[in-house]
Amino acid sequence: MKLNYLTTDFIDWIQPQKVLGKGVLPIDFVSIDSRTLFGAKNGCFIALKGSFRSGENFVEDAYQQNIRVFLLTQAPSIVHEDAVYLVVEDPIHALQLIASKHRSSITYPIVAIAGKNGKTTVKEWLYEIIKSVFHVVRSPKSYNSQLGVPLSLLALSSNATLGIIEVGVSSPGEFEVLYRIINPTHLIVTGFFNDPTINHELQTFLSQTPFAFSGEAYPTREKGIFLLDEEFAQAELMHVAFKDQVSIKSAAIAIGFAKHLGLQSNYIAEQVSTFRRLALRLETFNGKNNTIVVNDTYNLDLDAFRFSLEYLSSFGRSRPHCIYVGLDENSLDKKKQIQALIAPYHPDFVFIDLPENLPASVPDGSIVLLKGTRKAGMEKFAARLREQQHQTTLEINLSALRNNLVTFKNRLKAGVNLLAMVKAQSYGSGLKRLAEFLEAQGVDYFGVAFTSEGVALRKHGIKLPILVLNPDPESYSECIAYQLEPTIFTFNQLDLFIRVLIEQDINRYPIHVEVDTGMRRLGFEPNEIKSLLEVCQTQPEIYIKGVFSHFVESDEVENRAFSLAQIDRFQAVIRMVKSQISHELLCHMANSEGIVNYPEAHFNMVRLGLGMYGLTNSHIKHQLDPVLAWKSVVSQVKWVKKGESVSYARSFIAEQDLKIAVIPLGYGDGFSRALSNGQGGVTIQGQWCPTVGMICMDMMMVDVSSVPDVKEGDEVVVFDDITSLERLSNLMHTIPYEVMTGISERVHRVYFTE
Repeated sequence: MKLNYLTTDFIDWIQPQKVLGKGVLPIDFVSIDSRTLFGAKNGCFIALKGSFRSGENFVEDAYQQNIRVFLLTQAPSIVHEDAVYLVVEDPIHALQLIASKHRSSITYPIVAIAGKNGKTTVKEWLYEIIKSVFHVVRSPKSYNSQLGVPLSLLALSSNATLGIIEVGVSSPGEFEVLYRIINPTHLIVTGFFNDPTINHELQTFLSQTPFAFSGEAYPTREKGIFLLDEEFAQAELMHVAFKDQVSIKSAAIAIGFAKHLGLQSNYIAEQVSTFRRLALRLETFNGKNNTIVVNDTYNLDLDAFRFSLEYLSSFGRSRPHCIYVGLDENSLDKKKQIQALIAPYHPDFVFIDLPENLPASVPDGSIVLLKGTRKAGMEKFAARLREQQHQTTLEINLSALRNNLVTFKNRLKAGVNLLAMVKAQSYGSGLKRLAEFLEAQGVDYFGVAFTSEGVALRKHGIKLPILVLNPDPESYSECIAYQLEPTIFTFNQLDLFIRVLIEQDINRYPIHVEVDTGMRRLGFEPNEIKSLLEVCQTQPEIYIKGVFSHFVESDEVENRAFSLAQIDRFQAVIRMVKSQISHELLCHMANSEGIVNYPEAHFNMVRLGLGMYGLTNSHIKHQLDPVLAWKSVVSQVKWVKKGESVSYARSFIAEQDLKIAVIPLGYGDGFSRALSNGQGGVTIQGQWCPTVGMICMDMMMVDVSSVPDVKEGDEVVVFDDITSLERLSNLMHTIPYEVMTGISERVHRVYFTE
């Protein structure tokens, strides 16, 4: 992105409330992340206010990276004479104004793609069809929000011949704002929503756009709005490898639009014959030699590569950064161009060559970004780097997790800390990787069940305060050595912990006091607090940093009497403790459900656990996204004749001929043996497939007689949203928490962002 603007242009467009600094400075790019600057000159840093962190805290960091123009909401603490600071009320709105002005300078066609689903697939497949005919600039990945759209528009270069901008809509009014900024010459609506207000918006702007296309028919469609359906793309669809309805619809829209751009049918057919499943996300997994691998091997589009490099930069520099780029024979001439693109990011290791010439191993402990042309087949290279080769995976959607964090954070008043519970391997999703991600998001505290979990986090480099809920007295020395904060809930514990501190000559070590206000589990009784305070006042080795309690039924919203009585008892304890101390006291009681249902119990810290993963019974359920998806593949397909048995103990005898699929997933992975013989099942190609015979330790068989064309390698879904997770837990006669934490560590964890 080289914008070629001046500070006077920005001032004219956004009309800032205040301008600090003098001089006319050039602006060639904008950035919202100081970690991706690396000394680049002539940039404007936009300090956004996030739910956890404010970009204004990183203004000085950006200055040290050669940024001299800043867009922010208040004057910084340090004002440099050679910099210009533009103070505005809303940085995102200012960014949108800038993007709108930049868009007005673009003379080539701009295509906006909106709709309920399929937007990114249509965008990427359309690009694959037309990229040799047009010089296309498109939104990277799923940059389709109120922030992502203006950033995408600012990437539109003067030498392109077509722009494709993806537009995300989640509530009424959002599309109109983004439409006005994009001012598209072409609009594609892939499909409509369940919300009639949003649909009316989309249909209104379809009628106002010079060239309008819809992937679905609708009653008010005017003659000038062209329908991109399967019938129009029938000849070309025969060459698409995928036969599922979702892929067919997306392909039909991309094909239909390409035909309207004037591309010939035989040329389109040739392009679509090479379609592959899209890597619509940056997939992250644990690699060999203690590495983290960022797998973005779908193609080597250089505009998209820049965003992959910025994502790599977001990991920080605690690990070496390593980049592998696989080329094919026809793209070797791009090597110097790729090196120039990478250079400003200063990676520790760079390898660019044919895949067979790339080093077979990766530097120990590094963050590895993999890119490559489609012909280079770098996905095979990525597979070799995986720490484990288990075909069964647990996918963790970090974008969804971030959304859920923000949703809960937005319910808290200023000054209320958020403690993220990462016990039990972060509810099965991976202790270290999740903690690393959550720390980067700006949570205030971590909670673990046992000292060993806290030690693992410290060894992984986690710096946040860590509360240990149930420390074993034998682990107190480790607790101290790794600066973990123990929970104390009995006088005996208190005495033992103080003895360890005396032996190590340590004073004023923080402890957290658990109070039983009704759970009848761990904790001091409220009437014991006075005696506890008397002991603590005579022991300089400790101080009470926090007090907390647990709701019994925080999901109860109709009969609130018991919970309100718990709050009253806890408040009385807080008053008693505060009367005897002079320092700030952390007080927390609300879990995920309590955050929503009992705002009066937020105090100055809350504990967020399952809610991070989208699991809640509260009224905000529709605002949360599913984070986890448990998947596998079909290992083999075979026919079973009537009268034959399947699996151990011959507990299943076929009453008719049937087709079964063998899946590398068993009770050793966490899929309960109680789900044998039709008590459970999985989904393949959208069809429910019940189990057949007994679940084995490493394998299971399911009936796929109703699934056409099922074959080896087909995706198997155990669960991929909240509904299917809850269904599985019901079939197992348990709760989602047990299902999540019961998924074996041998199941490969894959982390991705959308």
